[in-house]
Amino acid sequence: MNVLLDENPIDVQDETLAGAMSAAVEAAEKQGRTIIEVVLDGQPVRGEALENVSTDPIPGSNVEFVSADPIALVQQSLFDASQALAATQRAHSDIADMLQGGEDVPKAMNKLGETLNVWQGAQDVLARGYALLNIDPAMISLPEDIADGKPVTALFQELGEQLREVRRSIEDHDLAALADAIGYELEPLAGEWAKVLAFAAETLVKP
Repeated sequence: MNVLLDENPIDVQDETLAGAMSAAVEAAEKQGRTIIEVVLDGQPVRGEALENVSTDPIPGSNVEFVSADPIALVQQSLFDASQALAATQRAHSDIADMLQGGEDVPKAMNKLGETLNVWQGAQDVLARGYALLNIDPAMISLPEDIADGKPVTALFQELGEQLREVRRSIEDHDLAALADAIGYELEPLAGEWAKVLAFAAETLVKP
């Protein structure tokens, strides 16, 4: 089995994908890096195949691993999430207007689903990125010009409350309450959180 990490061969005794993965992770960690891509015989390994790595023998296969600096990886992910949230801020108003007018509610709900996916992605990036670096995101200290310098824990709580209200309104088919939650509460939070994520990226330092 031929195994490469960033185009450099590494020695693997266990000729399985799991064995190759273990060796690559160990080699990458020694360099202070993390694996970001796995390719088996020219095909990317993703999803379930990456979560439950095969232990079947593959002696004649080529396995390629790509690594990245974890801080740079998390920083870029945070910047991307920040830009995505900022881009959806106007969408919150559009969704609220459609819901309040009672026109084209299915379209409004589709746009809402897309917007909530952006919110979920932003939360995942922050939580998983900081977990990768073994840092508690609650330790982020915001300046006064971002969310009035509130603790990040307070912002998490506020966001959680509003997202729960959105879910409740959807379940109860309460379009008026849903429009208020999206247009008056989540829209400004999108702007705040876009700044929070950008600040987190700019000031991120691994302890």
